[in-house]
Amino acid sequence: MNLEIGQVVTQIIGFLIALFILKRFAWKPFLGILEERRTKIKSEFEKIEDEKESVKKLTSEYEAKLKDIEGLARQKILEAAKEGQQMANQVKENARKEALEIMGRSKEEIQRELEKAKVQLKNDLVNLSLQAAEKIIQERLDKEKDRKYISDFIQGLEKT
Repeated sequence: MNLEIGQVVTQIIGFLIALFILKRFAWKPFLGILEERRTKIKSEFEKIEDEKESVKKLTSEYEAKLKDIEGLARQKILEAAKEGQQMANQVKENARKEALEIMGRSKEEIQRELEKAKVQLKNDLVNLSLQAAEKIIQERLDKEKDRKYISDFIQGLEKT
C-alpha cells in the first residue's frame, strides 16, 4: 500500500475544513429544520389528542341528548296513550248518555202511544156500549136475550 502522508494530511485537513464549513453554515439550519419538523409533529399529535377529547366529549353529549330524546319520546307516547284513553272514555260516556237520552225519549214516546191507545180503547168501548144499548132498546128484548147480547159483547171484547 502506497500511502503518502501528505495526501492523508491534505484529506484530513480538507475533511476538517468541510466539517467546519458544514458546522458553521449548514448545521444550524439543518438542526433548525429538524427542530421545526419535531415541533410540527408534536403539535399535530397534540392536535390529534385534542380532537380525540373533543370527539369523546361530543359523543357523550350526543348520547346524553339521545337519552333525553328517548325519554321525551317515551313520555310523549305515554301522554298520547293517556289522552287516547281519556278520549275513548269520553266517547263511551257520550255514547252512554246518548243511549240513555234515546231510551228516555223512547219510553216517553211509548207512554204517549200507550195513553193514546187507552183513550182510543175507552172511546171504542163507549161506542160499542152505546151500540149495544141501542140494539137492546131497538129490539126491546127480554132479559134472556139481553144477557146473551151482553155476554156476546164481552166475548167480542176479549177477542179484540
